[in-house]
Amino acid sequence: MSTFHVEPINDLIEHDTSGHPCVCGPTERPEKHDDGTVDWIVVHNSLDGRELNEPDRREP
Repeated sequence: MSTFHVEPINDLIEHDTSGHPCVCGPTERPEKHDDGTVDWIVVHNSLDGRELNEPDRREP
């Protein structure tokens, strides 16, 4: 099992990827593989709100 972190570049803070809770409140999701193994994907949120301007995150 591995853990992969996806974090914003040049954000207002340095995100904690050491396994301790990060102040950005990241979401975690399992990624299941065909061989039965599971990795964890941790997606960190930006503190400057840039993801709110991404086309797939905008309200209709």
